[in-house]
Amino acid sequence: MSSFTVTTTWGSKHWDVYGRRCIQSIEKHWPQEVKKIYYPDDVAQSFGAVNTEYYTLKETQPALQKFIERNKDSEYIKQRMEKPLRSAFEYDAVRFSWKVFCMIDAAKRCKTDRLIFVDADTVTYKDIPMTWLEHIAPADKFSTFLGRPKKGFSETGFITFNLQMPQAKAFFNRWQQYYDEDLWKNLKGFTDSFTYDAARIDTTERNLDNDLNDGRFLGYRGSKHPFVNSELGEYMDHLKGDRKDAKNSKASLKVKWEHDHWK
Repeated sequence: MSSFTVTTTWGSKHWDVYGRRCIQSIEKHWPQEVKKIYYPDDVAQSFGAVNTEYYTLKETQPALQKFIERNKDSEYIKQRMEKPLRSAFEYDAVRFSWKVFCMIDAAKRCKTDRLIFVDADTVTYKDIPMTWLEHIAPADKFSTFLGRPKKGFSETGFITFNLQMPQAKAFFNRWQQYYDEDLWKNLKGFTDSFTYDAARIDTTERNLDNDLNDGRFLGYRGSKHPFVNSELGEYMDHLKGDRKDAKNSKASLKVKWEHDHWK
């Protein structure tokens, strides 16, 4: 059986809104043998738990700090957000860079076969068996994700990486290159979703993609909330947008699930 690490990151102001609940739900419902690596801004926001480590990206990723310093007052970003061709948040390169470097750092640090990232506004509401993790992050695929071709970028609330594949090193090096060399400026949007898609397309073959939103679950590609309307929704809920401190995602966005979490 493969070994797994799960990782996420959150800002200090988000701990009481959703970060604490996310971590508590992982500790409660994920298999104990799964390694947990968390990246809070403040390591005081933590729980003592077995097989769990906490780091701060300010200390572990100087490349992230250089990127932020170089771009925090970027007129290029400001102009794109003030007159967006798409939703304004899609140009906020700095805000979403923390997620990227969380995954880059965890990939270097963990010694497991697979790495899984979940957004900190995700709640795991049901016990996850190891067999499901093997299924959702299969050995013959490099990365599991939720494609959103109509939106033009993937949903990155849940991503897996097969660190045993030779493509892993090339992918993470390329992903960081988008930030070290400001290559994100060449993309249609600047968030982690756009750079993840670009780095994956640059370095891995499409037959190594595992797109959970390819129609296998709904019979068609969902666009409103593909996370909960995929196999992920059987165990997790991604509380997006203004629902971050709510009990669950909006009922109007949910298709199939009947668990008490959704009531």
